[in-house]
Amino acid sequence: DGGVDYAHEDLQGNVVNPAELNGQPGIDDDGNGYIDDVYGWNFYSGSNQVYTGSEDSHGTHGAGTIAAHADNGIGIAGIVRSDHVKVMAVKALGGWDGSGSTASIIRAIQYAEANGARICNLSLGSSRNAPALYRTIAASDMLFVVAAGNDGADLELAPSYPASYHLDNLITVANLRYDGNLDPTSSYGASSVDLAAPGTHILSTTPGNSYSYMTGTSMAAPMVSAAAAMLCSQN
Repeated sequence: DGGVDYAHEDLQGNVVNPAELNGQPGIDDDGNGYIDDVYGWNFYSGSNQVYTGSEDSHGTHGAGTIAAHADNGIGIAGIVRSDHVKVMAVKALGGWDGSGSTASIIRAIQYAEANGARICNLSLGSSRNAPALYRTIAASDMLFVVAAGNDGADLELAPSYPASYHLDNLITVANLRYDGNLDPTSSYGASSVDLAAPGTHILSTTPGNSYSYMTGTSMAAPMVSAAAAMLCSQN
């Protein structure tokens, strides 16, 4: 996704790499090949700056849905208690349009898994099939939760990737409205889409200690990632 505002009042402490936080600046304290990756890594521009401003509202919103503090008397409550689940901020998208390259997404996935991530939320998609991305996901031991897309399209006829990959470790998620119906903008597919989750007018964290409503399968996917994280932490 984009980056995450790790200093947000509702996310503080939930996005952190303790080994680097407590280490020496300018030194790769945890020996993973990335210097000062205290909050994750930015593969969009190749730095440790996982939060660069308003362009990271999308990623910050998803992080809040998963793990915003529940008992601090402010803002919202994430689905999973923050003493059980942490968020790793891995920025693969950026710019005014939230775009990125297949190479940056692959490197982000590899970094996440190498540093202990169990579940990878991919609120992104493209009409272009990238075999290298398919191979990366297929070879991973992580669970991938992927947004179906917001084109209102049947993915059997107009595939979107990685949503249309048929892999055992991938769940594709459509956008369910609050009335229980599929949102008209949500893509769907009899064999491509696994389930639908709430994704319409979702209130969550956004940069600068703010909170905003967003709509789309990008908001539905973190709901499923959080539910999967809850199961994983219990079992």
